Amino acid sequence: MKKIIAVFTMFMLLGNAFVMNALAGETDLLIKKLVEKDVLTPFEAQILKDETLQDVAKQNANRKNGALPSWVQKIKMKGDIRVRYQNEEKDTTASSGSVTNSKRERARVRFRLGLEAKPVSGWKVNAGLATGSDDPRSTNQTMQDNFSTKGIQLDYAYATNSINNYVDILAGKIVRKKALWAPSDLLWDGDVNPEGAAVKLDIPEINAWLNTGYFILDERSSGADPSIFFAQPGVTLEMGNMKLKTSFNYYATNSIKGLPYSNIVDGAGTNSTSTTPSSFKYDYDCRGLSAELGINLQEDAEVDEIINYVTLFGDYITNPDPSEQNTGYLFGVKFGDKKTKKPGQWQAKVLYRELEKDAWLDFLPDSDFLGGDTNAKGYELIFNYAIAKNITLGLDYYRTETLKVPTGSSKEEQDLVQVDCVVKF
Repeated sequence: MKKIIAVFTMFMLLGNAFVMNALAGETDLLIKKLVEKDVLTPFEAQILKDETLQDVAKQNANRKNGALPSWVQKIKMKGDIRVRYQNEEKDTTASSGSVTNSKRERARVRFRLGLEAKPVSGWKVNAGLATGSDDPRSTNQTMQDNFSTKGIQLDYAYATNSINNYVDILAGKIVRKKALWAPSDLLWDGDVNPEGAAVKLDIPEINAWLNTGYFILDERSSGADPSIFFAQPGVTLEMGNMKLKTSFNYYATNSIKGLPYSNIVDGAGTNSTSTTPSSFKYDYDCRGLSAELGINLQEDAEVDEIINYVTLFGDYITNPDPSEQNTGYLFGVKFGDKKTKKPGQWQAKVLYRELEKDAWLDFLPDSDFLGGDTNAKGYELIFNYAIAKNITLGLDYYRTETLKVPTGSSKEEQDLVQVDCVVKF
């Protein structure tokens, strides 16, 4: 895959350069002949050459150069690189009362590259590569192993068919945020990109929308494949300087109960399991609510206030199969600027969450929150500041601990600090 992308990118650049050079050569030859025949003066010829080059450059910038293939002009590329310093300290208290302290410092890097193509009207193709491994909840690579090369994986690859102004159909390995809305990472780590198909219905006339789809978790040679069906009806309302977005969320799992836990990649090991062999004890046919209220405090678009935007947000989930330890919730506030794209813009976020043992599948929540466990509680503080256009510095602090400690088990408490520099292009 790396070779394919490299060859593809080089082909585009070389093709563009070849076309530009050919155009420049033909234009110079024509202008030279016109000067020789006294149709143009040398001064007029130079002006014409400059205007021609400027016009071609402008067409390329607008992707409207008739000399370039249309498929080249329809491709957009984007990406980012993140360099991180991470400090983690964890206290483990055994049932006997003894405490074990562990500390770990890491330098990490993340690189992502994505492209979008529009082959025909109504269709889009998106694909992306990212650093990481087969862990679906992390695209980080730790700086280690004597300058070893780092792995690149297929992060997402899906097609979108916009049937009309109301309905989009997505299929493949989908960017989760494009198929399923969530105001927080209580249930879905930001790096998880599910695989399957989804339908998005948007009816702006009545401020309503619906996300629904089918995600495949694993493939079995016999029997039904483990999967998740979801339906998310919601509304978006604007009231003066406020915007409210809210939804009801329903998840129905198939073939999860009894699934051997060893089949799960990067499972936290905190969901209830049956013994011999270790397998999921419950189904996870969960339902919940999500809400986000944004308040624009900037009355004058020309004047920046100290705090321009405030957002209140929350998530709630419950799993009716187990009779206890089956709920989770998160609430938080975000304030500062709405985005951190321009120099000087900033944003802060404070949130608190509790996620009980069997409220949700333990291989999907935020992997940095007590290692991605369920049966966890705590708060998180985030601050981001734009030092230049598309360049931000960030600080993320987690204070987490085990929610309920069964008899004979250990309690974990974690302090995690992450300092990031993100450059987008």
